[in-house]
Formats: sequence, C-alpha cells, structure tokens
Amino acid sequence: MRVTVERLVHLGMGLGRIDGRVWMIPLTAPGDVVEAIPVRERPGLVEARLESVLEPGPDRVPPPCPVYGRGGGCHLQHIAPDRQSALKVAILQDVLRRIAKIEPPPPEIVSGDPWAYRCRVELHGGPSGSGAGLGFFARQSHDRVEPDACLISTPPVSAAIPNLRDALARIRPRGPVTLEPVAGADGRVVVVARGDLGDPGQAAQALAGTPGAVGCLASFRGHGGVHWAMAGTTLIPFPTDDGAGGVTTLTLDPRGFTQANLALNPALAATVRDLAEVGPGTRVLELFAGAGNLTVPLALAGARITAVELNREALDRAGGELKSRGLDARLRAARVEDVVSDPDMRMPPPEVVVADPPRTGMGPGAARALASLPVARVVLCACDPATLARDLGPFLASRFRLDRLVLVDMFPQTFHIETVACLVRP
Repeated sequence: MRVTVERLVHLGMGLGRIDGRVWMIPLTAPGDVVEAIPVRERPGLVEARLESVLEPGPDRVPPPCPVYGRGGGCHLQHIAPDRQSALKVAILQDVLRRIAKIEPPPPEIVSGDPWAYRCRVELHGGPSGSGAGLGFFARQSHDRVEPDACLISTPPVSAAIPNLRDALARIRPRGPVTLEPVAGADGRVVVVARGDLGDPGQAAQALAGTPGAVGCLASFRGHGGVHWAMAGTTLIPFPTDDGAGGVTTLTLDPRGFTQANLALNPALAATVRDLAEVGPGTRVLELFAGAGNLTVPLALAGARITAVELNREALDRAGGELKSRGLDARLRAARVEDVVSDPDMRMPPPEVVVADPPRTGMGPGAARALASLPVARVVLCACDPATLARDLGPFLASRFRLDRLVLVDMFPQTFHIETVACLVRP
C-alpha cells in the first residue's frame, strides 16, 4: 500500500493514515511516501513493514551503517542528525499530552556528538557450529548481524568488536555468550563476559588479552550463585559533573549500570543539579542512586544527601567516591518503596527529591508514596517518555506542576529519549 508518513511517534515509528486507519511503519521519516506491507492488523491500526521509499521526505538521508535496518540497535540513521532532537521533542510532548493529560512546558535540548558516543555495547555469540559468530541481535529477533565496526560506539569499543570475535572463536564457548566491551574516560576497554564460556579463568585471561582491552570479568555459576573470574584491570574511570559545571571522574565497576553516552554524562548530571537548585545544606533524598553518578555532583554542590539504592555493591562504590573527596552522605541499601514510606523521611523532610529509576520507572506505589512527602521540588530522570508520563500521574494529582523539561539527547540514531523533568509544588 502507498502511505504518506505524517510524523514520527513513540519508538521511532512513522505514522500515516489510509481510509481513517493509522499505519505505523518503522524506518520511515516525516514526509516520506512509501510502499508498506501490513504485518499485523487491529481495529483502527495497521503495523506495517517498509517495502520501499517512493518519495523521500525532507529529513531523510542515506544511512551510513552497512547493516542498518538489519541490526536492532539503531532506528533513526535514515534521519538527518540535526533533525533528530527536534523530532524527539515532538514525540515527548505528544506522549505527555496523551498519557499524562497535560500541556508540557517547551522542552529544552542538551545534545552532543551524534556519532561515536556509546561507551558500552552488548555482543552476542555462541558455540562453534551454532551459526553466526559474535555480533548484535538483528531487528526483532535473536539472529545475529556481524559488523566489524559500530558507528555510534566510541572508537575503542568499535575497534574491540572484531578482536573479541576472534578471541571468542579461540575460546570455543559451550553455550550462548554475551560480551560487553566497556570503555572508560581513558579509552581503555574492560570486557564483561556472561554465559557458558567453559573455563571462566582461561576465558577471562584470553579476553583481557585482546588488543585494546586491559581486563575482563567473566561470570560463572558455582556454589551459592553467580561468581566472577577476573583478569587484568577491572574498573573504569567515568566522567560526571563536578558540582560546578566542570568534570570529575568516578571509578566504577563496569558490571553495574552506567550511562552509555560517555561524553554527555557530565551534562546530564549538571542538568539534574541545576533543576534541583541545591546549595550548601540543601536536604536531598536521592532514589535509585546507583554508584554515585548524581550523588557525587549533588554532594560537591553542598547538598546533604540521603541516597537510596537496593544494590549494596553499587552503594558501597558511591560511598567510596564520596569518602575519597572528603564528602559524607547517609546511604541506605533498601527498596525505594520502603524508604519513601518510612516516617523517618518526614523528620525533617527532604527539601528536594532526585530520582533516576530504571526504564520501567518508579511504579505507581513508589510514585504515590513519594508524592505524599511534604517536599516542594522533585527532579525525575527517565529514558522512556511513556514511563515518565505514567510516573507523573501521582505528582500531578498531589498539586505538583511540571515546571521544566529537558531532553538530553543521550542516544542519537535511536528512538530512546532521555528526559529530566522538574516538578514543583507550593
């Protein structure tokens, strides 16, 4: 069917209409006239596959990656990089209007280099004779595509791909394997290996010895659960905001969560600090604190922090980072739901709440409990606009107002949207 794409919507899909029915077509751009084939139909909605571009829209460009459209990691390489942030702003506003039922403030945009920004990727492989070698999962499947480089990855991570493929062939794993090369601010790569690698110690040594790598952590199952074999250097330097608009470096375990955009992470942390409006002595409750990516900048700005994180190892790492700088914070290894319902949190109450939940969001229980705190300012980070819109509900019902919205374009060439939202309440 011939379809004209009107606009881009959530998950990077192009939206068009035929006879009143909405067509959703991936890999399309606003203004494209395309030939599309239905793959799934529901009342009022057709999910389709792009067959060909009959007339390109004004934002369409040739995608530079040779496996684009087959690999599952990129979704917007066919759209001019200087147009992607504006299109994401429109998507964010549309999702908030539809789900949160509000008219959002005009989003501000923070952006960086649209290429060579990812400091970590997941590569998947398996035993010899199982088909494709080490590569990325293909679009909407567990088939694998095997490029020798990744244009959105930092040069050290991109260069590691063929080297790790060769190393895995020599290791001869017994089952499915995931290798995750992670580059720090110094450009050196540590490999996190998971799966059935055979002898984990030998595998760790082999992977740590690949060109460009300085270390490896390889998981294996043993008595009591998952254990790790280690070789070489196993920590990475990671940049974040220094509390005053500069950069300071954390020392992190690559097995834990880190933002994938190495260069833009300090700007993200600075945005959170700016929206939180912290100063010396400001009481801050930080939820989903991780290893201190936001904790350290807030503490350097003078905040008195209670940081909550369920992962005790990550929280210990945050504590070490604070101590090395002569800073202090109250650290609690607990579920967010338990902490925000704790009466101790109300005596005295925090002045500001900062939360950076996972992609699934805080969830209605935690959001309702948090919205009930006598706090005047809440800063939320979200990497999915639909999740953000749902999390906003309890705050809006508790007289909070969405005051500022910042789109930090951490993931160019993909449909992912990182947003920092500031809620205020009289």
